[in-house]
Order: sequence, then C-alpha cells, then structure tokens
Amino acid sequence: MRYLIITFMALVMTACSSQEQTPKPENVGKRVDQLIEQNNYDEAISMLNDMEKSPEVKLQLEKAHLNYGIYLEYEGGDRSMRDRMTDALRQYIEVLRLNPNNQKAHAEVQQIMGIYKTMPDKNVPDDIVNALDEMGVKY
Repeated sequence: MRYLIITFMALVMTACSSQEQTPKPENVGKRVDQLIEQNNYDEAISMLNDMEKSPEVKLQLEKAHLNYGIYLEYEGGDRSMRDRMTDALRQYIEVLRLNPNNQKAHAEVQQIMGIYKTMPDKNVPDDIVNALDEMGVKY
C-alpha cells in the first residue's frame, strides 16, 4: 500500500509539472511575457516552437525573437560586441521570416548593417547576408 501511494504521488507530481511547462493557448502570451522579463528567450522560443503554429503562437514567437534581438544588441551579457550583433541579426531574420513587415526588425537590421559598413575590417557572416538577400531586405 505504501508503494502504491508513493507511486501515485510521483505520477501526480509529474503530471502537474508537465502542465506548467506547456501553457494553454490562451495563456501563452502571459508565459512568454514572463520569460521575456526574465531574459529567458531561449526557453520562450523553444516552448513556442513545440506548440502548434496558431496565429497567436506565431505572434508570440515574433515577439520573443524581436525582444531577444534587442536584448542581444543593447545588453547581451559578457559576449563580444561582434558576437552580440551577429546573434541579434539572426534573431531579426527570424522575426522577418515570421512577419516581413515588422518595422522594428527592419530598423534594427539597418542600424547594425550601417555599423558594419563603418568597419572595413569586419564583415557580416555570409549566412546572414544570404538570408537578408533571399528575403529582399535592403541594407
């Protein structure tokens, strides 16, 4: 009987913890906002990528990538400026794949690419240039 109770409790705890990690569709915005506030962008993006791509999930994914790009560009932790800008550009590319009309992502891409143009010995990685060219993004 004792083992039965312990097994039952373990199953209940497992079920409860898995429910917390995958929010209901109506709560996804709140959960993404919480993760963004904590600068936990990778978790937000991973959670959203695991969900069915409803319009709300796509909107939240766009928001998560955009905020991640802004974080990398302006704060970014203790990584080098070049790494931060390169990773920020990759986030903005994801935003533009989701919403080619996102003006904030366009403006940030323009800003970063403008900075790169002032540094003749620094080049934007080819994968970023190719992705922007494929999307028709002018910089």
